[in-house]
Amino acid sequence: MMQRLAAGLVLLMPALAQDTPSFSVHCIDGRSASGSLTIGTDGAVRLTPAQGDAIAVTLADVLSIEAVEPAPDAASAPMYVWLRSGTRFPATAIDGVAASAGKPAVVRFTIPSGATMDVPLSMVAALRCRAVEPKTFAQDREAPELNQDFLFVVKEGKPQRFSVAVESIHDGKVHFELGGESYDFALTGDDSTAAVVFGKNTGFAPDRQGKPRISLTLAGGEVLDGRLLEFGANVRIKIDEGAEVSVAAAKVRRLDVVSEKLTWLSKLTPKAEQTPAFDRVWPWTLDRSPMGPGIQLGGKTYARGLVLVPKTRLTFDLGGKYDVFEATIGIDERGGPQAHAIFRVLVDGKVAFDSGPVQRDTQAKSVRVELAKCQSLAIEADFGKNFDLGDLCAFADARLVQK
Repeated sequence: MMQRLAAGLVLLMPALAQDTPSFSVHCIDGRSASGSLTIGTDGAVRLTPAQGDAIAVTLADVLSIEAVEPAPDAASAPMYVWLRSGTRFPATAIDGVAASAGKPAVVRFTIPSGATMDVPLSMVAALRCRAVEPKTFAQDREAPELNQDFLFVVKEGKPQRFSVAVESIHDGKVHFELGGESYDFALTGDDSTAAVVFGKNTGFAPDRQGKPRISLTLAGGEVLDGRLLEFGANVRIKIDEGAEVSVAAAKVRRLDVVSEKLTWLSKLTPKAEQTPAFDRVWPWTLDRSPMGPGIQLGGKTYARGLVLVPKTRLTFDLGGKYDVFEATIGIDERGGPQAHAIFRVLVDGKVAFDSGPVQRDTQAKSVRVELAKCQSLAIEADFGKNFDLGDLCAFADARLVQK
């Protein structure tokens, strides 16, 4: 009997292992590995790879976590939600609870990855109840009324928009006040709500939770920002609005970490000094090239960084907070064929790195400069021999690190 049980367990173990998703962990210090991942409630991260040394760090030391074999895309969701914190995500169902006994009205969202969350009505910025958004919805969302909400409905096949005061969303209806009278309108169906844009002053944004913060990308296209509470068979996150969201780890595509130990240079405001080329000053760009989204170097697209056209120097006040500057430099692949420029990094006004001549076909290079708690950092793109306007000098993944 015991032998049969042991044999059954041996056969079962590979199946259990296959059900446990593997993740790749990328640390701020450059280490990466893939394998079995656990994150404790205290933020302790431990990754055990199939081969090699385990990684044991804190969540604040992690740059990103990615699923080795991401779950397939979930079916597209007909609804969409915008929260006042800036978070936005698709939804498969929307309902809620009316205010009662001193408790505020809440809206309940079900997301494609299967989780539900309750958010105070006052913290919802907008919601769309149909796959096709109303004609002026995007403009109204960008510039909402101050003290009134916009309710978009479809009645007898005709779209209409009203200025109302939304009181609650529950029992499958939007409940609102119009002209001193109370009304309701269905959320779904032929004659139903198309969208709602809440007034600028009819609610408020929540306080952001402290670092380390995470941005969680799920298989259903949801991106949720907040604080990580649990990472095991399930992943649990607390968003800024206070709701706790729990999803299966198998639904996780990616987890990005924002901590005090790493700051993207493109998130800081520099002092710019520029010398015109052919009597024209060309703009420098953040997290993109002047030629389009992203930064392209060596066949890879980077989502973060800065692109400068000579001659441009950007100086950042660091206030003695950081230890290391890191970036990957090169001419963006969409630059001109005659591109020829020089990259420099200056620490407290002194040159700490000089690339020498760089052309479009020069291999991208990783740069690491010790800052020793300096007060200022400058990055510079200088003219090469051709004074070519296609010199798209990229400082990709430019970042500041605290050891």
